Order: sequence, then structure tokens, then C-alpha cells
Amino acid sequence: MLRALKAAFFLRWPVKGLGDVPVNVLALTCVGVLGLANPGFWFAGLGLETVYLATLATNQRFLRWVAAQDKVVEEGSVAEKLRALTNQLAPDDRRAMDQLNDQCRRIESLWRSGDEFQLETNQQALRDLEWLYLKLLIARAHLRGAEAQGDALKVEGDIKILERELANVQLTQALRESKTATLAILKKRAENFLRRQQSLGEIASDLARIQAQVELVLENATLEGKPQAVSTNVDLASQTLDAGFFGASADDVADVDAAYSQASPARTRA
Repeated sequence: MLRALKAAFFLRWPVKGLGDVPVNVLALTCVGVLGLANPGFWFAGLGLETVYLATLATNQRFLRWVAAQDKVVEEGSVAEKLRALTNQLAPDDRRAMDQLNDQCRRIESLWRSGDEFQLETNQQALRDLEWLYLKLLIARAHLRGAEAQGDALKVEGDIKILERELANVQLTQALRESKTATLAILKKRAENFLRRQQSLGEIASDLARIQAQVELVLENATLEGKPQAVSTNVDLASQTLDAGFFGASADDVADVDAAYSQASPARTRA
């Protein structure tokens, strides 16, 4: 309702020679000026504005228009973030992403003559597979980064230094407790780095699995020429990746996740 009221208040109307004019704002400005001479215009303007806003904010056609405008803005924002995330990939990863996108577009072109509802559902399923593939590429790039590798080596070195220092029997109790606590933290970080190496293996397997899934859908579309239920449940080993695996891209990844989760398709198994 608030979104509809805001849209009605700032509604623009095309005027020849002036372009899109915010007619309601302009009318209120005129009423405000007239009210300086006669306050009665203010009361009249308030009444007319209330009727105007209530009428538009409850009009189903206007509400559909507002929803359509919001969708255009949201899709444009998501598309912009997707382009930015893709452009951050290394050349080889970008080529892999482009290849998967091309396959999905070929699939959709083969589906055009099919049932419209099934087509829309499957398009969303393909979109989810493309997005998951991009997220995996982003996570892998971050895990492979020189920063992560350098941190792992430094932590290993710091652990060895602390272990040697703790072997010194002359340490005071307070200093020993402090170094022991620091050592525990470093060992936890070392476990996290080990987990990163395991995640790289899982991500590589999951990327191959998504590629195989899309190739299967393409083969079925080529043979059948009509949409079949597309599965996005590929039981990925790495689907528990959290924001820490996306580095500086974590905020954009979260934004796209949020946008896509608002209208996710029904999941079916192939």
C-alpha cells in the first residue's frame, strides 16, 4: 500500500514539449501558493489529494502497473549485479559461465512452442542453475586467491612459533595462558583453511555436475522439442557455502539470492 501511495503521489504524466511531468506534485505546489492568499485552497487541496491517493492506491489496474514497474527495476538491478559479478571472474571462468549461459539460451529457444506455464517454470529453474554455477565460480576464485593462500601459510608459521615458545618452562602463568589461547585460535583458523581445500574439491565436482545437468536438459530439448521438468536439486556437496566464501562479493551475492528467493520455482527431481 505504501509503495502504491508513493507511486501515486509522484506519478508523472507525459506533456507535449515538457516531457514527463509530476502532475500531482505540480498541482500541490500551485495549491500551496494559492493558499497563501486564501487558506481555503489548502483545505480543498487536502480533500482532493486524499480522494486522489485513495482512488489510485486501491485501483487494481494501477496496482498491477506499480508491480510491473517494481519488477522492471528489480530485474534491472539484479542483471547489473550479475554482470558485475561475472566481470570479476578470471577469463577461463568467464568463458565457462558464458558457455553455460549459451546452452541455457539454446534450451529456451527449443522450448518456445511449448506450454507457457511449463516454459516459465523451467526458465526459472535454468536461471537458478546458472546462478548457482556463478556462485560456485565466485567461491572458487576467492578460495584460490593469493590472500587466502598467504594467510594459510602465515597461520601455519605462527602456530609453530607459539608451540616453540610454549615449550619454554620459564614462561609466567599469565603469559602461558595468553599464548595458549592464541594458539587455540590459530589452530581453529588452520582447520578453516583445511576446510577451504576440501571445499575446492567439492566445488569442482559440483560445477561438473551442473554442467552435466544442463547438457542433459539440452539433449532432451533437442530430442523432444518441448519443455520437460527441469531439476535444480542436484544434491551439491558445497551448497552449505556461507558468505565467507564469497569475499568482497558477499553483499552482491546476498542481494541476488534475496531477489531470486522471492519467486523461486517449484523444485522437481529429474
